[in-house]
Amino acid sequence: MGNKEIAERTGLSKATVTRLSHTLVKMGYLRQIGMYGKYHLDDNVTNLGHAYLRSLSLAQVAEPLMSDFAEKYQMSVALGVGYRHQIIYLCYCAGDHTATMRLRVGTLAPMHQSAIGLAYLSALSAEQQADHLAEISAQHPDADLTDLRHKVSEAQKVGFAVSFGAWRPEIYAAGAPVWLNRGNSVAAVNCGARQRNQSRDHYIQTLGPDLMVLSSDISDRMEQIGAAI
Repeated sequence: MGNKEIAERTGLSKATVTRLSHTLVKMGYLRQIGMYGKYHLDDNVTNLGHAYLRSLSLAQVAEPLMSDFAEKYQMSVALGVGYRHQIIYLCYCAGDHTATMRLRVGTLAPMHQSAIGLAYLSALSAEQQADHLAEISAQHPDADLTDLRHKVSEAQKVGFAVSFGAWRPEIYAAGAPVWLNRGNSVAAVNCGARQRNQSRDHYIQTLGPDLMVLSSDISDRMEQIGAAI
């Protein structure tokens, strides 16, 4: 567009548009092409786009992918990170007809009783695991750490964790770790719904492996745009 068209679109005076467009050309955001000096976007606009992408949060990047998963299986899907003995939900969505707890961002889930917590623990270093297990033991003296370590070990072997009524008796869930920053940071994602004749095999044979794909997609998307958590 030329200055006249820009002025008409924006409602600014032609003098103001002329001054601004001149400045934007000097800054590399616009360039003039052709005998009539029409303005086109220049390379620095691309740099602005990349800067915006790098500023996106994990939740913003993951939510569209999680929503697709939630709609596909009509389940709730959450993404969270560990804090002491709990998992904090950073993002939550659910299918339109999902029969489950209606949770929200900021929900705290017990790390030792939830699929998302087991998945998170399975991706940590031995030292990090020990720190969280100490917190769990302090806050939940009745927790069976031997059984917990076994469940974490199983999650490490298969790539995901399952929970059948451990946190809430009526809730079945699967969880998978999400590696970020080239493996230097860890989050986790889960899916779940009320029992209502659900098959445990469905969680083990279908949902768990598909969550691993979702996890990989989130990691890849974050890596591609260089976004921070």
